[in-house]
Amino acid sequence: MVQKDLYFVLNSADLNDNAITCPMIITVGIITHNRSETISRCLKSLALQTRPPDEIVVVDTSDDNKTELLINKIKMPVKYTRPKNRIRQPAARNMILKNSKGDIIAFLDDDTVPKKFWLENVEKSFGHDKNIAGACGPAIDCDKNLNPTHKMLRTDRNQNFFTSCGDVREKTRLWVPPRPVKCSVMLGANMAFRTDKLKEVGGFVDFYTGGYGFREENFPQVALIKKGYTFLYNPKVFVWHIKKRAGGAEKDFEHYYLCGKYHRYFADKFFPKWKSRLSWIFWSFSPPCLWICIILSVIRRDKSILRWQKGLWGF
Repeated sequence: MVQKDLYFVLNSADLNDNAITCPMIITVGIITHNRSETISRCLKSLALQTRPPDEIVVVDTSDDNKTELLINKIKMPVKYTRPKNRIRQPAARNMILKNSKGDIIAFLDDDTVPKKFWLENVEKSFGHDKNIAGACGPAIDCDKNLNPTHKMLRTDRNQNFFTSCGDVREKTRLWVPPRPVKCSVMLGANMAFRTDKLKEVGGFVDFYTGGYGFREENFPQVALIKKGYTFLYNPKVFVWHIKKRAGGAEKDFEHYYLCGKYHRYFADKFFPKWKSRLSWIFWSFSPPCLWICIILSVIRRDKSILRWQKGLWGF
């Protein structure tokens, strides 16, 4: 069954203050790498939340101590961890999961700036339906002045879903629906889980050998959807995502190859191999199928795009 069909719209009345039956402890988790300037802005926005976080867990894989010095100066409930060796997103997220005391873990990228009602609406998103295992919202690409770099997509038709062949679609960086919508894919930059449900599926799968993180957040998401849970895409769970910034995961010549490799690992875990392989040749968009890779490599004059296919097929 194509997950795009599994959507419906919620009325705003379904997400009211009375929907929260008991107070929840909320942890905000942030992974950072060489971005002391942007995480500083992120933390300042958390200090201004109408519903403050009960704790913030920061996993810092930076090459210097700038972020650590910054954390030591702020007056917020921060648990700071700096691994001795560089670790990738899944291991870092699992470290946050292990060190969290929250009923809810809300993950943010270090280059996001949440609006002041962000965490309040994360909490409201979980309050009305125990079957909702995750909540998320827009992470709109913007410049350093928080001006959007793309025209926003305003529709209540679900834009975040996966297909029966493992094709993952999401438009979180520009999609702002008029009201909450149920979805089946969340972007790692702005996603929250019920902690017990995330633990139920074993947290995040650490399968990386290096390079840019790809599909790491989708593993527990698909596992939860296949267990019958769902996610809520709430336009009020809104963060800005600063487009141009230094630090973070670096992309190199192997980027497309590794993305293909990691997607193959993901697809083989959850979807029929015959269907995923056919899609990689004929109709898949994410990952780009063979004919899309060829067209993009010509238009962009970048043959490295073809390495998507090499990674997918394990050449």
